[in-house]
Amino acid sequence: MDNGAYEKYRRENPIVNTLTTTYEHITMFPEQLTNVEIILLITLPLIALYAVVRLIYQFFFKKKD
Repeated sequence: MDNGAYEKYRRENPIVNTLTTTYEHITMFPEQLTNVEIILLITLPLIALYAVVRLIYQFFFKKKD
């Protein structure tokens, strides 16, 4: 049908994934995290989540005397 023109075009112009090649230098944090920073990033949200769950339990599900 196209006499192999499309295959030739694909060989000459490969598909490039711009999401991985263009933005590889962008990271969430500019440098490596220390152990203390990792512990804080895990512990503080867990404490906040515990506090919110505890407040919800206290106001909505606790039996009133």
